[in-house]
Amino acid sequence: ALDAAGVKYTAHRAVGPIAETIVEEAKSRNADLIFMGTRGMTALSNMMMGSIATKVVHLSAIPVVLVR
Repeated sequence: ALDAAGVKYTAHRAVGPIAETIVEEAKSRNADLIFMGTRGMTALSNMMMGSIATKVVHLSAIPVVLVR
């Protein structure tokens, strides 16, 4: 979809605990922002199952934008 829209991007792969790895990758790349999607879980589901997005928000020192 990004190629079709003519959007420039670079894909990176990392291995490790998901939320922690996202935050560490952003930090190591001097990112200004973490932008990520959510599955749209309810607050109750999120409390019971946890959420990668919620964990990233709590771990990150830079702003995190969540899109549902």
